[in-house]
Amino acid sequence: MKNVIAPVLFAATALVAGQAGAATITACGPNVCYQYDNTQAAAALTGLPTLVGDSMQFLVPAFAAQSQNGAGWVTVGGPSGYFIFDRVYTVNPGDEITTFTVAEEFDYEIITDGEVRATLYTNALSNIVGTDTTSTTQNFSATGDTGGMLIDPLAAMLYPAMQFSGPATDMAVGIQNTLRAFTDASGELAFIQKKFTLATSTIMNTMVVPVPAAVWLLGSGVLALGAMRRHAR
Repeated sequence: MKNVIAPVLFAATALVAGQAGAATITACGPNVCYQYDNTQAAAALTGLPTLVGDSMQFLVPAFAAQSQNGAGWVTVGGPSGYFIFDRVYTVNPGDEITTFTVAEEFDYEIITDGEVRATLYTNALSNIVGTDTTSTTQNFSATGDTGGMLIDPLAAMLYPAMQFSGPATDMAVGIQNTLRAFTDASGELAFIQKKFTLATSTIMNTMVVPVPAAVWLLGSGVLALGAMRRHAR
């Protein structure tokens, strides 16, 4: 029977490779490790993640789009907001990553009229079989006066173990956000800001050790021999 291990959200164990200020960081939880470049451009918008159990948590410092008084579309993010984990890989032999989830939260406000949009793109590319890849895009939009600041979630899920032809044990993962705000008249304000991101992996143990047929035969023989001896008595 396969053993499913749910993400652990606390009691993290972090292993940092290299000295402080090094470009490549490796952080390992109980079941999964993340490796990323801490100098990549997207970090200016997303901030750098912190390991929490088997999850990576981003507390975003400044990732917002604002349009005011008919400024039209204002776009922030896109390729410049694409954060890459060069490697997301399992710690224990026989484990595979069955699910990779990106859960986000953002707040937004529209005064008088306007529109805000958020796009979350997530992809995974196997580091073992180059043709194994999977991706998803999720969108959010709001129009009209919101009557104050609102908060909404946006989430995406990938299923590497099911979608890869090879083992889902080592992959590169990218998370990209695009925020857009629009106004077309004086007195209007549209604002949207990303607040939080949680990237988490669910691990499945795929190592199943079957009992060889010879063992079953041997066991049956022993039982039969025991029965014969009891009968002879």
